[in-house]
Amino acid sequence: MNSKNISRREFIHLSALTAAGAALAGCCPPATETPAADTPVPPATDRPEPTKVQVEQATEVPPVESAYSEAAMLTEKVDAGELPPVDDRLPTNPRVIENLGDEPGYYSDEMILGFVGASPEWGVFLFTSAWEHLVSWAPDFGSYVPNIAESIEVSDDVTEYTFHLRKGLKWSDGVDFTADDIMFYIEDVMFDPDLSPAGPGADWLPSEMAPGFVGAEKIDDYTVKIIFPAPYGTFLYNVAAWQGRGFSMYPRHFLEQFHAKYNEDIDDLVDADGDVADWMGLFFKYGPDNWSNPARWYQYPEFPALYPWVTTQPLGTGTQIRLERNPYYYKVDTTGNQLPYCDKQLGISYQDAESRTLAMLNGDLDVVKDPGGENRILYHDAMGEGKPIQIKYPLSDGGNTNTIHFNQTVDDPVLAPVFASIDFRIGMSHAINRQEIIEIAHNGQGTPAQHAPFTDSPFYIDGMDTQYIEYDVALANEYLDKDLPEKDAEGFRLGSDGKRFQIIFEVQNDLSYGTNYVQIAELLIGYWKEVGVEVLLNSVPGPQHEELRRDNLIEATIFTGEGGAGVTPLIDPRYYVPMEYMGYFGLGWHRWLIPDPTGEAIAVEPPQWAKDARAKYEDAIAQPTFELQLEKMREVIAEAKERFYVMGISRNAPLYYPFSARLGGVPETWYDGWIEGVQKILYPEQWFIKK
Repeated sequence: MNSKNISRREFIHLSALTAAGAALAGCCPPATETPAADTPVPPATDRPEPTKVQVEQATEVPPVESAYSEAAMLTEKVDAGELPPVDDRLPTNPRVIENLGDEPGYYSDEMILGFVGASPEWGVFLFTSAWEHLVSWAPDFGSYVPNIAESIEVSDDVTEYTFHLRKGLKWSDGVDFTADDIMFYIEDVMFDPDLSPAGPGADWLPSEMAPGFVGAEKIDDYTVKIIFPAPYGTFLYNVAAWQGRGFSMYPRHFLEQFHAKYNEDIDDLVDADGDVADWMGLFFKYGPDNWSNPARWYQYPEFPALYPWVTTQPLGTGTQIRLERNPYYYKVDTTGNQLPYCDKQLGISYQDAESRTLAMLNGDLDVVKDPGGENRILYHDAMGEGKPIQIKYPLSDGGNTNTIHFNQTVDDPVLAPVFASIDFRIGMSHAINRQEIIEIAHNGQGTPAQHAPFTDSPFYIDGMDTQYIEYDVALANEYLDKDLPEKDAEGFRLGSDGKRFQIIFEVQNDLSYGTNYVQIAELLIGYWKEVGVEVLLNSVPGPQHEELRRDNLIEATIFTGEGGAGVTPLIDPRYYVPMEYMGYFGLGWHRWLIPDPTGEAIAVEPPQWAKDARAKYEDAIAQPTFELQLEKMREVIAEAKERFYVMGISRNAPLYYPFSARLGGVPETWYDGWIEGVQKILYPEQWFIKK
């Protein structure tokens, strides 16, 4: 080692040589009554457009002898007296879904899904068998549409949202879903001092609004009002995304038994369980925690759900999980057939991604998530050889394949001021051979670019994607000389302390969506060595990476590139504004904005410019119309361009997704990303097995 005294860092560097990767899953509306946004974000025009579907909303099926049809397996249960008739199981006004494929859907038997590890929800089922929110995305990702809610009213100042629920909509056990379920979630989970000791918090509730959050008001059994302490114009966009899951995850009639407020014998249940210390532990064991954990639906078949399929056989210690159609699912197709089309889902767990890939190629699976960029050629060759697969080409919503972050809040007097210098970041950017990374790590797919909204996005700022992308070692050295002019005998740059300037590059090695991160990091380290900056790779699994995040010990890292398409820059601004949780360029700032309830995470007060930039974003999401949100958010992104928080590698080429050849109902393209729910935006309930 060189003369730099970094005992902790030396240990991390050396221990990384033996670190084993653990299996870990990839972890605005108008102020009027809406069935959809008045000003939808236009779809892309210079790339293939996703399939556009006119989704019928709030459409009564004509009242005839029976307006609806059902699967044969449900008719048998009705005839046997095990279920009420389909008319009594559906809400008065079901959600109508149009088929997205190139042929009409029909009832079929079993869909088979593959995932890696012991987490069926994160492996695939969250994105195919859950994600039922008050509103959902239209399939073209151009607007939100009513879903569990039949209609929504928004106050002129966008502080109050009134949801009119579908009357007669039921949980999978046949009990009505009502305003009481939402009130239970907010009053008895978010505001319960034992379950949520830090106060009300949720992904959909901006942290700055949490202290003054009023809560909810029950208007009647099917109407509930959510009240915010300040204007919140993007609330419905967040409800359509992952953030909105909590409103449909707390069946009061089931969870009351685990809540001290409703069960006077709760201590007896705690004692009988034997694994928990108190009633809160019992609630979190059998309920979705206080953060709306989706795992419970795949562990406990008795847990009521609003999903198209419900678990009948948990994974447990085995390799298979089985789901069966929810007889009370609230959606129908345009001819009145109750969805889903498939009777069952079988999930198969694989020890590794290679085994799952082989099963997909052999026709043993219908659906996988995250097929892996490294397998793109393999799948295409297999399809050309006649393997029973089809390949679809969604458009990534990400503004870049990867983002590179230098943590400006790291507690190091030598590193921090250099990381905060835009000259340093510009120099490191010019040192990157992006085209070579594209060829080696991205199969030649994509074009060199910085992270930015798409060029056809209304949020795009001219030149943001092309600045500082030229591979020019001389120019890189020119910029780096401004902050690190001195070098040692080996040509490595020296820090202000006279010692070799050295960066530890913390890279998570077990992300299902980041299988090439270590490979890219190794290439980057080589490029930066050529300009005299020594970077050491520390490849670690997720839990260790999270510990480093908590302690604010991540000096530099590589991550995703969200924030390119549609409304994503507005509702996922992690790389456009300081103090975001996933904004690794300012880790400590986030914990200053949102203190860690455990008191363990390190907080760092941001400089005034960062506070001002954050205030501009908060002003943008407070606006009541999309036009005003757009105007304000463009100011935020323009500042992000000038300050150059993070650097990118390349624009995403169209993605690829393999499906079995026998699966119908899947369009050729769509917007794919975490915000959209990955495959959930395709309404998997209308997928079917071809005859």
